[in-house]
Amino acid sequence: MLKKENCYDFKKELLEIHKPNRRNPNRRPKETEYWLSDGLCLLLPTPKSEVIYTAAQDFCDYLLTSMQISARLSYKAEADTELLRIVLNQDLGEAAGTMGYRITTGSNGILLEGYDENGVAQGLYFLEDLMNLAEAPAVAYGTVARKAMFSPRFTQSPFGMFEYNDAALAHMAHLGYDAISLWLKNSTTTLGGRYIDVPLLCRRAARFGIKIYVDLYAPNTVHPSDPEAPSFYDSIYGQLFRDCPDIAGLGLLGEATHFNSRDPKAGKAPLSENHNENIPTGKYSPGWWPCSDYPEWVELIKNTVRRVKPSAEIIFCTYNWGFAPEADRLNLINHLPTDITLMPTWDMFQQIPCGASVEDVVDYSLAFVGPGDYFKSEAIAAKRRGIRLYGEVNSAGRTWDYGTVPYEPMPYQWIKRYEAMQKAHEEWGLCGILECIHYGFHPSLISDLEKWAFFTPSYPLDEVLHKLLVRDFGENADKADKALQLFSEAITYYPPTNEDQYGAFRLGPSYPLWLDSRYLPGDGKMPSPPYAMFGNCIYRGRYTEDVSGFNSLPGNRIYDELRAIEKMDALIGEGIKCLKMTKNPNESLQKLCNLAEFIHCSNVTALHTKQHYILKQRLSVIGSQTEAAGLLDEIEAILVAERENVLAAIPIVQADSRLGWEPSMEYVTDENALQWKLRQLSYEMTYTLPRFRQANALTL
Repeated sequence: MLKKENCYDFKKELLEIHKPNRRNPNRRPKETEYWLSDGLCLLLPTPKSEVIYTAAQDFCDYLLTSMQISARLSYKAEADTELLRIVLNQDLGEAAGTMGYRITTGSNGILLEGYDENGVAQGLYFLEDLMNLAEAPAVAYGTVARKAMFSPRFTQSPFGMFEYNDAALAHMAHLGYDAISLWLKNSTTTLGGRYIDVPLLCRRAARFGIKIYVDLYAPNTVHPSDPEAPSFYDSIYGQLFRDCPDIAGLGLLGEATHFNSRDPKAGKAPLSENHNENIPTGKYSPGWWPCSDYPEWVELIKNTVRRVKPSAEIIFCTYNWGFAPEADRLNLINHLPTDITLMPTWDMFQQIPCGASVEDVVDYSLAFVGPGDYFKSEAIAAKRRGIRLYGEVNSAGRTWDYGTVPYEPMPYQWIKRYEAMQKAHEEWGLCGILECIHYGFHPSLISDLEKWAFFTPSYPLDEVLHKLLVRDFGENADKADKALQLFSEAITYYPPTNEDQYGAFRLGPSYPLWLDSRYLPGDGKMPSPPYAMFGNCIYRGRYTEDVSGFNSLPGNRIYDELRAIEKMDALIGEGIKCLKMTKNPNESLQKLCNLAEFIHCSNVTALHTKQHYILKQRLSVIGSQTEAAGLLDEIEAILVAERENVLAAIPIVQADSRLGWEPSMEYVTDENALQWKLRQLSYEMTYTLPRFRQANALTL
């Protein structure tokens, strides 16, 4: 049984890079493998490399912690000493490339050749992976040669927004992430308004082979054609690279820049100014439109930055305008400079079926494998023009489907996405990926599986998954596999709408249900901790219809969405039953079951939210006191059922402090938040329902 945890206990667990005592004492050597033993010496190349030295120290710690073997580092070979020889060698054949390595294992020891410093590090981490699967300090005889399929692989910290301690950097490096996406207002201030020492972070991250890229949230109020534009943009972007010369590159994102476009099809910037006398202009703000003068702006910023740092990479993200007509989007791409990088989003804006309705993938979702038509069109255009292609793929185990979970335990759906990404790499040259945004990543079965997928040659991922399941769940691997198959099918029924991703699914069972939503303090949201970067800004305090024109009318699709969530939750429930049938479940399996039960509670809240909303809408136009009384009784029944759901969620979040937490919001569904939800439901039962019943009873 899982022990009760306090808030943020998961961060203490993250300080542990290597799991203790992975070695199986009953495991015996095979004739086909080499066994490492006490006294092993890692022979390092000269001159000293910090990346190699850091990874080699880590490997020694791994051997001692996980395999009970002592090892040491040396720059000089000694006679009669067991060696793991490490060399740099760019003549590696199929492994020649970024993070490439070749491991040759024979009866006389192991030779690790790295194409570059990161290749050596990844080779050492791969040896750790192999020994974890073997449950022994054993490496099969033969040669393994691999290199990274994608680089950079951008991520953010599992500890929280801008919390880049050495443990965070070590987890990133082990999983193959080699870049951090840092959100800044200027060279010393995070998007959340806190001081950050960027040069020091660059220096510390470099020891792990990780580069720093910056998305700068600064108003770009001067048009690039204006006379003062060169000095204005130098004061922003040139100064950033003068202050932080080790930054590897710059991301340009429409909504972050407030670009002051003169495209007649675009509206005003920022978005809040896009109206005349409080009447919307009907045009999109430049941050949300592929303006025809973006190429001029990108060219100016590129030249400004490269005067300071010639090697700086400029990444232009088209995330914000994937809904725009293809002709406008491709016209923009066709006029961009070719010595930059284009980054469209993998799955957004795709229209997918939900029963008889059409859903739009509003934000990142595992429900749709991808790539979407928007991504395809821009990938093809980038390839035609010779522009380097990255993708915002959210592949590190998290999307916006469930906002407060550590990862989505749907490996077979992830495998489909990874295989589609491999194909995009081959067809369109997809070579860099944004793995997550402000919700970061969490080390998990999924992030391990992803690492195996993104080095080439790739292993069959279903076989890799089976090995990982045996590693994590032992004798219960098959039952866990059955549950994960059900979870993977379940996510295909998820409705990726604004109503849900910014509502009940963002928070989970702490999401409130309001009958009378007028004059709600704080828009009906629970108070947010003052140290949270976004706090309660990125969800809606009440269910609100989204009529975008890209999905079916809410009044039609809400019933299809209800049926889809019911089907999804039924599959989650079947998976939970599989997990609960296991004998002697270890802690990993118990945590997986607990995670699935949290997802179930979130599904129930999402169902109740929609049912509650439908009854509210019917109540407003019912035309009969008798029928209205019946509707109020149904609303009360939903509130009672939701109360039971919240009570069931409390021990679930108590057992895993990572549940209910999201880096930019902090805790929004821990025990305290769920107690807030219980008080909110009590208010509805004590005050709001009686008031509505009193109003319904009035008559002349």
